[in-house]
Amino acid sequence: MATGRRMKTVRLSAVILAASGGLGSAFADDIALSLVNPQGRIDIPAGTITRIEARATIEFRNTETGKTFGHEDPHVEICYSEDIRQRVCQLTKQIVEQPLAIVIDCRVVTKPIVREPLCSSACLSVSAADMAEAHALAEQIRRGSNRACAPSS
Repeated sequence: MATGRRMKTVRLSAVILAASGGLGSAFADDIALSLVNPQGRIDIPAGTITRIEARATIEFRNTETGKTFGHEDPHVEICYSEDIRQRVCQLTKQIVEQPLAIVIDCRVVTKPIVREPLCSSACLSVSAADMAEAHALAEQIRRGSNRACAPSS
């Protein structure tokens, strides 16, 4: 009986975390998305994601003037823990000029070529055709539905 209560408490904590962090109904150990290449796979649990946001524009900052510029570019910005950032950095250092499949809801949503290691930021952006697609993609990630996906590249 005590074990059942502890399990419920852990799940309750995950639900509270998800509700306060905007991660929908995913439990902390559900896989929100996966990054897949023949060299390695990183499953990103919902509990390691710190922010998921559908955005209409992408912003750049001019380092000389300090001015920020933006242009229309619907996308989902996914930010994750330092542990995941280190793993993404390590994998992408090994696969420069190779594709990296981004798998959400057991579906490859994009397969960009890694042009440089992804080490400087703990966030990843996934492009979308429009804001409706960006919001739908963000919701899929929040659900954390990759748990049953078989490894693939």
